[in-house]
Amino acid sequence: METMKAKAIESRLGKRMTLLNAFVLLAFALLTVACGGGGGGTASAAPASAPSQPVSSPAPAPATTTPPSVSAAELELAARLYKGDARTPAGFNLEARPANVTGTLSTRHLKNTDFATGPQAISPMYEVCTNDLAQAIDWSEKQATWQGQYSDLAEVHADAHMFELVRVPRADVTAMIRHRVFRCDYLNRAGSDLRADAGAAGSMNQRPLTADELEQLAEYLWQFTMFNNSDYAVESSSTSTSGGALVQTIRMGQLVRGSAGACDTVQVSDWTHTMNATDGTLTRALTPVRSFQVKGNTSGAESCTG
Repeated sequence: METMKAKAIESRLGKRMTLLNAFVLLAFALLTVACGGGGGGTASAAPASAPSQPVSSPAPAPATTTPPSVSAAELELAARLYKGDARTPAGFNLEARPANVTGTLSTRHLKNTDFATGPQAISPMYEVCTNDLAQAIDWSEKQATWQGQYSDLAEVHADAHMFELVRVPRADVTAMIRHRVFRCDYLNRAGSDLRADAGAAGSMNQRPLTADELEQLAEYLWQFTMFNNSDYAVESSSTSTSGGALVQTIRMGQLVRGSAGACDTVQVSDWTHTMNATDGTLTRALTPVRSFQVKGNTSGAESCTG
């Protein structure tokens, strides 16, 4: 009897162990599936905690740069630069050549360096002035030699702005040499260094001080600069005000020629004279504005992209 009870208990325990083992195996199988494991030869997935790899993006395409367009006014300026016979626009204060002069015509303002020696010869260079005609003639006499020969004083002119001493070279009677000297009561240029593009430009001493007088002066002075030369042309000349000052702006272009077959460049700059409307003090500046590329053609000029 005891033996039968023992066998019954052992049988029940065996069944319980079998059920428990089945539950353990089932739980393990579910856990394996949840964690990404598996059999049947399938590769295991990366653990959930593994860092993700960055996704590379294609490099952006370089931006396309479009050359700035060249306006009709700029092409007209370039055409005048190529042609070379119209350096100033209509209305510009440009002095006409005397009709009676068939040979060389030389017009120059006498400067302090014309009479200086030693260290003074390399000092700031400016146009001299005087209110004394005899002084102006004396200065002209010291510059009377032309091409190695004396030039005779033929005419003397004077107005409210300057004295003019006209000379005829003995070496060439078809030529005319004109020496000019500002009147100090009109314009005193002392301290204005002509070797510099910017800085003091003297003092206007006439009264009243007007925009018209400043325009006439700036355009007149332009004729005695390097800008009145080949490969330069004036685009415009305009007057404006700035605070208590009058400003005359001469906008001009310079043609910089490229190598054979390449584009040429037009560099546009403003040459300005600013006058204090109270005391007449003058300053000047040369300021780059823009540049553009062109090529010459049969009609004048065309835009060039390089």
